[in-house]
Amino acid sequence: MVSSGGKRLVPRWYVATVVGGLTVFTLVLVATTAAFADGPAGASMWGLAASSGLLLVAAVSALVRPRRPREPSVGHDGSRVFRAPTLTVWPLVGAWIALLVTASVWGWLAITDFGALESPGFSLVTIAGALASLPDLVRLLTGRLHRWTLSTSAEQLTYRGYRTDLTVPWNDVRGAVIQERGPAGVRIDLRGDRSDPVVPITAFDVPAEQLVEEITRARKAARR
Repeated sequence: MVSSGGKRLVPRWYVATVVGGLTVFTLVLVATTAAFADGPAGASMWGLAASSGLLLVAAVSALVRPRRPREPSVGHDGSRVFRAPTLTVWPLVGAWIALLVTASVWGWLAITDFGALESPGFSLVTIAGALASLPDLVRLLTGRLHRWTLSTSAEQLTYRGYRTDLTVPWNDVRGAVIQERGPAGVRIDLRGDRSDPVVPITAFDVPAEQLVEEITRARKAARR
């Protein structure tokens, strides 16, 4: 579970709400689709059910997974690398793709046969959401949408996550602290006027304390 030093960084009520809500929503979608799916609009509901189910897998991985200290992987240059777990990242990508496919079908029906849509209002909202995500799809295809990764080397700290791609020398890093809200995670304290990035702890499978200790240790080692 997402906690720090015995104190929960993500409240139990939030975990229960997200996981419980997605579970109920997925089961309702599967049951409804199995019972009433008919034609392209009905069949496309399986894509929405798949999207919800994959999102549930990612949510369980991010919110329920126990976080224990573990050794990071080591890069070819000797850097120590923490990466978001596979079960957090790839189900999110799969859910997104399934949603885009479903929205594409509904978008085509909205143009060619609007009356075939089972729930026009919900369908249009889904289509609008899919269209809003297209810039991020372009970033994904061009390598500018990142798996959450934190790495430290003798010379620098690198953090990549979603749209953030940050590499800074240790002279520009003051330290790191645990942030409890908005989002819960590890805030990297940078010198100068740059905004401090926050590494969301829900994206990793190690405690927030370990990430803070890793950054502090590497910074001290670089200053010797």
